[in-house]
Amino acid sequence: MDGYATCPHRHRVGRRRRDCRRRAYVYLYEGSLDVAVQDDSGAWADVWVTFTQVWVHEAGKSEDVGWHNLTVAQASIDLASLVNVSELLASARVGPGKYTEIRLVVIAATGKMLDGTTVVFSVPSGDVKAVTPFEIRSGITTRLTVDINLARSIVANGSGWTFTPVLGQITAS
Repeated sequence: MDGYATCPHRHRVGRRRRDCRRRAYVYLYEGSLDVAVQDDSGAWADVWVTFTQVWVHEAGKSEDVGWHNLTVAQASIDLASLVNVSELLASARVGPGKYTEIRLVVIAATGKMLDGTTVVFSVPSGDVKAVTPFEIRSGITTRLTVDINLARSIVANGSGWTFTPVLGQITAS
């Protein structure tokens, strides 16, 4: 044995240094993406929404390889408390370039009406996708703020309440 090891990329690295220089190269040229959520209406006292996944799609890539999964920072967020402010939902380091879509996955939602009545929403389709072009630059954090329109997302029907996420404005900064 010559005292060298290989990194996951099959580069030869020293005995004490188990990572390779490729990792440093990638981090130097990646950008960061933060996705925040907000709501613009105050019709509910609380609406706790549970997110499981946030994805973004890189421009020019196929459906099979172009999606990047972001790390969800907190699973449940009270959207009703986010009138004119936003809260971090997910973040990741991704390669620089143009991105074209964002996808949010919601699995559960509960709420409290202004009169104190608690509501458990059914979530028939919590997968919501929006086409919104944005760019990630090397070494810079881009923040996407996604407005979830509670007034249109919450519907009363004969058997109870339904929460189907409806996205409003999405801004990049």
